[in-house]
Amino acid sequence: ETAEEMEKLAQQLLQEEPEKEPFSLRTFIQELARQCKDEMGTDTAIEDQIRAICSKEKSMEIGELVHEEGAWPRKDEELSRSNREDGNRAYNEGRYEMAILLYTEAMRYAPCNPVLLEGEALASAAANRSAAFYQTKQYLHAIDDIEVAISAGYPKNCQYKLYIRMCKCELELGRIGRAQRAFDLAVEAIEWSGLKKDIRSDLTVNLQEAFINLAKQAEGDGVNMKPMEIEPEESLQEIEFNSVPSKFWVQEPHPRMPAATSKIRVKFDGSTGRHVVAAEKINAGDVVFMERPIVSTICDDHYENICIVCLRYTRAAIPCPTCCDANFCSLRCQKEAMGSFHKYECRLTHVFQQTGIKNLPLLLLGFRAICQKPVTYFSQNKEKFLSGRTKFGCNEEEYHTQDYSTLFNLCTHSAMREDFDRVTKTVFACFLLRCLQETGYFPTKPSLVLTDDEVLIGRLLKHFIECIQFNTHTIESIYENRVVGWDAETRLWKSSTRCNIGDSVETERIGGGVYPTMALVNHSCDPNIVLIFFGRVALAVASRAIEEGEEINDNYGANYASMPLQERRPFLEKSHWFTCSCKACKNNYPSYMRCPKDYKKLPGSAFKYKRVDRQKLNRDVEIMKKEIKGNVLQGNLEKMYETYLSWSELVDQLVYPPHQDFINIRKGIRNCMFQLSPNKSRARESKEEDER
Repeated sequence: ETAEEMEKLAQQLLQEEPEKEPFSLRTFIQELARQCKDEMGTDTAIEDQIRAICSKEKSMEIGELVHEEGAWPRKDEELSRSNREDGNRAYNEGRYEMAILLYTEAMRYAPCNPVLLEGEALASAAANRSAAFYQTKQYLHAIDDIEVAISAGYPKNCQYKLYIRMCKCELELGRIGRAQRAFDLAVEAIEWSGLKKDIRSDLTVNLQEAFINLAKQAEGDGVNMKPMEIEPEESLQEIEFNSVPSKFWVQEPHPRMPAATSKIRVKFDGSTGRHVVAAEKINAGDVVFMERPIVSTICDDHYENICIVCLRYTRAAIPCPTCCDANFCSLRCQKEAMGSFHKYECRLTHVFQQTGIKNLPLLLLGFRAICQKPVTYFSQNKEKFLSGRTKFGCNEEEYHTQDYSTLFNLCTHSAMREDFDRVTKTVFACFLLRCLQETGYFPTKPSLVLTDDEVLIGRLLKHFIECIQFNTHTIESIYENRVVGWDAETRLWKSSTRCNIGDSVETERIGGGVYPTMALVNHSCDPNIVLIFFGRVALAVASRAIEEGEEINDNYGANYASMPLQERRPFLEKSHWFTCSCKACKNNYPSYMRCPKDYKKLPGSAFKYKRVDRQKLNRDVEIMKKEIKGNVLQGNLEKMYETYLSWSELVDQLVYPPHQDFINIRKGIRNCMFQLSPNKSRARESKEEDER
C-alpha cells in the first residue's frame, strides 16, 4: 500500500505544474539585454533595437502580469460599506467633519462598472458626503458631490432630493440663476420618482413655495443674488492659471514663448548649449516665467489627498471609478484623466507597484508623456520627432509649452551615455511599450512583430526618458506648521507665516513635472530666480536685479549657502553630468555662516562703487529688517514682500555677493510667495518623534 501511495503521489507531482516565479523587472531587463546584446550596438538603428527586443518571447511575459486575475478593477465593496455605515453614524451624531472623512474613504473603495463607470455604493457615499458638506456650509463641495452621485447612477426615484439640496446650495452662494436651474431639475426629477400623481403634485407645489421662501431669506441675509450667466466653460489650463493671483502673472509675455516674459531671449553656444539671458533689465520681484508642465506626475505618498491631474490638495477627493489609488479634485480633472493617461495607468497600478516603477518618476513621466496623447497624435506628427534640434527656441520659431517639439528637443546627453545606460533605457522603453499594448493603447493586439506605430512609440519612450532625466523640476508644497532655521538643518515647530529673517519655509516634494521653457534655464549655485508652485503651475520670480545680457540662472539642488564646493560639484556631476563653473564655484563662495554680514567690515572690493556710505547702508538695512520683523508679528504679508524687494534693490545696487543678506532676501521672497500658494500641508509631530 505504501508503494502504491508513493507511486500515486509521484504521478500527481508530475502532473502538477511547477509554481511560476513572480515577475521580476530586474530579471526581465537583464535577460532581454543578454539575448539582444548582438543587436544593441551603437551602429544599429534604435528602431531595429526595439524590434529585436520585442521579437523575443521574454518580452511577452508582461501580459500575464497585466491581466493577473483580480488585479483590476481594484476596489473593496465591504470596506466601502463599513466606512459608509460609520459615516452615517457620525453624521447622525452631528460629527460632520468625521463623517466627511469616512464618506471619502467609502467613495474611494466603492466598486463601479468599469464600462459605465457607475456604482450604487459610490453614488450613495457621494450623496451622503454632499449632505455633510451642506451641514458644514461647504456648498461648492456639496454641489460637486451631487454631480458625482448623479453621474454614478443615483436612483432616479430619489434624485429630486439631491437637486433640492443643490438648489439650496446655489441659493446660499447667491447664484439665483443656477438655483433656478437646479429647481427645474428637481421638478423634472419628481416626475421620474414613481410617486403617485397627487403626491408628486403636492411635492412640486411645496418645492415652489420653499424655493421662493429660501430665495427671499437668502436675499434678506445679505447674499448678493447673481442672475444666471451663460459663461463659456473654462479649460483646465485656464482654471489652473486663474488659481495664481493676477499680480504674479507674466505681465508682458514673450511673443514666441508665452510662458516667459518678453524681457528674456534664448541664446546658444557650444559650451553651455541653450541658455536664457535678460534682453533688458529685470527687476527683483518681476515674474520671469509662469508655466504649466507638459507632463507631470505625483509622488506615491500623496495619492490620497492630492489631485493626480493638477496636483492641488483637496478635502473633497473624487476617486477613480476603477482603482483605489487615484484621486481628483473635481469632475473636470477626473474627466481629463479618464479620457487620456489614467485609462491606461489605472490598469497598470499593480504592475507599477510590483515592479517598483511607481517609485521611479523618470519612468512614470516618460510613460505618461506618451499615454496622455493618442497614438494617432504621434503618427500624424512624426515629422516633429525625426531628429533633435539643439538650437530649437533660439531663432524665430514658436516655442509653446504644450507643443511636443519642445519636449523632444530638450537635452538628452546622448553622446555621453555608456552602453549599459543606453541598453537599459531601451529595454525599459520596450517594457513600457508592452504595457501600452496590453492595455489597449494600440488598435492591434500584442505580438512579436511590431507595427510602424509601435516602433515609433518605443523610440519616443526611450527618447523622452532620456530627456526627462535632466529636465524635471520637483513640484513642492510647504508645511504650514514647521520651518527651517537659518542653518538649513534645524526644524522649528511654528507657523510658516512667522518665518524670521534667515528662516525658510520647509518644502516637501509632492510630484515632478517637465517645464520646457524653464528647462532652458541653466544652473548656478548662486541663482537669481526663485521657484514657487501653485498646484503644478510654476512661477519663476527674480530674487535680485538681472541686468541686460546677464544670464538667468535656476538652482539644481546645489546652493553655495548650504553645500560646500567639494560636495556641490560631485553632486552635479552625478545628477546632471556637468562640472559647475558658476561664479560661486569659481570664486569658492563661503557657506551662509561664513558669509560676511557687517557692511562696515567689508573690503572695498566688495562694493560696486568706490565711495559707499557704509554706516548709512547699515542703518537703512537695519530699518528694513525692523519693518520685516514688525510685519511678521502683524501678519502683513504684502508689506513684508515689498520690503524684501526694496531690501534686494538697495543691497544689489551697492554690494557684490557673497553676503548673508543676499541669501536672506532670496529666502524671504520665496517665503512670502509660498504663503499665497495653495500648496500647503501640516507636518505631523508624532511622525517626527517616531523618526527620532
